Order: sequence, then C-alpha cells, then structure tokens
Amino acid sequence: MKWRIVLAVLFVLTLFAGFAYLYVNTFVLKRQHAIILFVVNGLDLNTLNQARQQLGRSSAHGDPDDPAMGEARRRSAYRSEMLNLDAFWNIALLGIQQPGQPVADEGADATALACGQRVQNGFVAVNPSHEALQSLIYAAAKSQRSTGMVTTSSLVQPTPVAFYSTIKGTPDPYRNASELIYSGIDVVLGGGEQYFTPANATNEWGRRDSRDLIDEAKKNGGYSVLRTRDDLNGVSNWSTRRLFGLFAADQFYFSSLQPENRRQPSLAEMTRVAISSLNYNSNGYFLVVEHDLVARAAERNFGRLAVNEVAEVDEAIESAVEYAGPDSLIMVTNNYSLGAVGPLPPPSSGDLAASPPTVDANGSPVKLQTIPMAPPPQPAWLAGPGGPAVTRSQAAWLRRQGEIGWFNTNAPGLLQPGLLQPEPALRFQTQASPIAEPAWLASRGEGSTQLRGFLNNTDVFDIVVENF
Repeated sequence: MKWRIVLAVLFVLTLFAGFAYLYVNTFVLKRQHAIILFVVNGLDLNTLNQARQQLGRSSAHGDPDDPAMGEARRRSAYRSEMLNLDAFWNIALLGIQQPGQPVADEGADATALACGQRVQNGFVAVNPSHEALQSLIYAAAKSQRSTGMVTTSSLVQPTPVAFYSTIKGTPDPYRNASELIYSGIDVVLGGGEQYFTPANATNEWGRRDSRDLIDEAKKNGGYSVLRTRDDLNGVSNWSTRRLFGLFAADQFYFSSLQPENRRQPSLAEMTRVAISSLNYNSNGYFLVVEHDLVARAAERNFGRLAVNEVAEVDEAIESAVEYAGPDSLIMVTNNYSLGAVGPLPPPSSGDLAASPPTVDANGSPVKLQTIPMAPPPQPAWLAGPGGPAVTRSQAAWLRRQGEIGWFNTNAPGLLQPGLLQPEPALRFQTQASPIAEPAWLASRGEGSTQLRGFLNNTDVFDIVVENF
C-alpha cells in the first residue's frame, strides 16, 4: 500500500515540475522571436558620419523607446536622427586584436563574430586542430529556429562562409558552394552564381565537375529557386518556406551603378522577403544580413560610392524593424575598418599666399575684396589607390585601371560624376587593407542591453546564443 502512495506522490510532483518548467519557459523566460544580425564590412565611424550628413533625412524613422533612456538623451536622439541606425540606442566597441596577430583579415574577424573564437589569418571557422567551429546559424537551428542568410556579396566569400562552412588556408569556393546547399539554412539569398553552375562558354569560372547545384538545391534541398528581382518580389510567403536565390555571377553591382532593367534586388527587398518567409516558425528565427559593398568601395578609396551603399544598408534596417517588429533584437556591426581618416591636412605655410594689407601707406583702411573660400578638402584614406604612386609599377597599375574603366573621373551615364575616382590616400596600395581599429556594434530590442560598453568581438556569439 505504501509504495502506491509513494508512486502517487512522485507522479504528482513530476507533473507539477513539468507544468512549472513549461510555465517558466513559456511565460517567464523572455525569448526573442526575431534575431537579426547585420554585418556591414568596412563601415568605419568616419564613413558613417559622412553618410549621416550627406543622406540627411529630416523625419525620425526609428523610435528611441528604451525605457532606461533619460529624457534629455531621448530629445537629443530625435533632434539629431537622420538615419534609421540612429535609433539603435545600445552601442558597444568590439576589440578585434589578439596576441601575435594585431590586424586580423576579413575571415578571421568574421569567424570571431560567427563562431565566438579567434583564428589565424587565412582560416575561416576552423580551429588550430582543423576542426570545424559551430556558428550562430547552427546554434539557432539546434534551438529549432529557422535560419536565413542574405548578402550582396558572393555567398562563398569569407564572411558568409564563416556562418556555414570553413576555409582551411586555401579558399575553395566550389566546395563551399556545395556545402551551402546541404547546410539546412532555410533562406539563402545572394551572389556567386558561377560557383553553383557548370562551366561553359559564358561561365568561365563555373564548376569543372559538371554539377548543377541550383538543380540539386531544388530537387534535394526542397528550395524554391529564385534568379531575378521579379522572382523574389513574386514569392508567396504563405506557400514557400525554403528559398535559394542567386542574383549575380559574383558580387552585386554597386547600387549607384545598377543598370536600368536590373536583375538584382535591393538589400531591403531581400531582407523583407527573408523575414516574411522565416516568420512562420513559432520558435523564432535567426537571420544574417551582410552588405559587402561598403568595404569593396572603401578598398578602392571610392568614398562617395561607399556613402551611397550606406543608404542601401539603412533602407534594409528600416525594412527589418518594420517587418520583424520594434522589439526584435536587431544588431548592426561593421566587423572591421579600412581606414578613412577624415580631411587632408591644410597646406603648409609656404604654400599660402601672402595676406593682403589692411591699410595703405597713409594709414587709411583698404577696402578688401571678398575672396571665395576654397572648397573643403576631400576625405583621405590611410592607404589605397588614391595614394601617391612612387614607383613605375604603381603608376602603370593606375593607368591600367583607367584603361579598363575601373577609375573614371566622369563615369558617363552615372547619376553622380566622379563616383569612380579614388579619393586621396596617405600611402599607395592597390587596395586598402583592414586596420586594427576596434569594430563597433549597435543594437536595439529586447536583449540588446547586454551589448553595451567594451567587449571582444568573440563575446557577441555567447550573448546571442543566450537569446536563442
């Protein structure tokens, strides 16, 4: 008789514990339904400030509704707000250096962000023992969240690869492409089509193994394949759960250089469709949105082109807040900087004209003519193609860029002349390289208060995983 009573008591206690567990996880523990990470490589604070001044939106697009924000700070946010990013009230500086490697490359920085560990330059998402590291995307999938990746670069570039595959010293974009279609990521949108399709007369960089990965994605991965902007905007989110979109042979065109009848969607359009497709999962979703074109413009010292790409990012941020909801955890980071350093120094005293006299020989005042002010100096970069060429090979390289059309002072047909003219740099390099300057991360929504102050870029992984 006693054992029946004991069993009954144990059953009741177990039942009570189960209900308590469900209650706490459902109603007490706050889990974000939507977690979105924007990675905007190369967007240093100098370029961001130029974009804020030049893009100048008058009305407030975001709501700095942090309950912990003081009234004075709130009023200041409304007065100064010109970008949607200005409504992100939590800011962190991310240390990117490690002993023996003061300047990490793109892949190492992306690995620290995506996997929470630092690796040597040339390696992506793989530790010194050549073991693959778990990324945020796979941690999200383990928590039964839907996952997505959106990028304007090639899907086999180091930053996207850090979230789904590895690079072990020698890049192998064809292997990365084949791993991507079997990665289990629900929504994949970006460029790099040439690595997914067989080589032919029009696809010089295509696959030599004759595999058509786009066909495999459709048949074996259950993806709906998208190839154009019209395909993307025609998606029915109620009937489509898995999307695989390839809209460029490699990386996207710069937004300012898009042809009129363009095939490529905007970053905002891809972000909107991705959120709408992922939102169905009751356990929530994790979405990575990478915009690589700021870094690609900055590498060549194309400052005005970089600012235009910031506008693309800001529109995508607006779409993310609108479609995911204002309480969603949304993060934006530049991952690394390329070294915009502000205006050039003023000319030396020997270059200045002598000041005109203010009185004549009799001591009478002289009426001075109004001299027009010289235009403000252009921004300078630490290094890049805009630096002074000091060798014959450097000068020949610059001439070659002009001949093939990369550098063009007039750029016929563009909305803004001079977009393809490198701005001055202090030192010549064929392209600007990452620098050791800390990265930054701005965030908003539930859970963003942990992303404040001074952190390491590896800390982001642990903080985001806690919100899964």
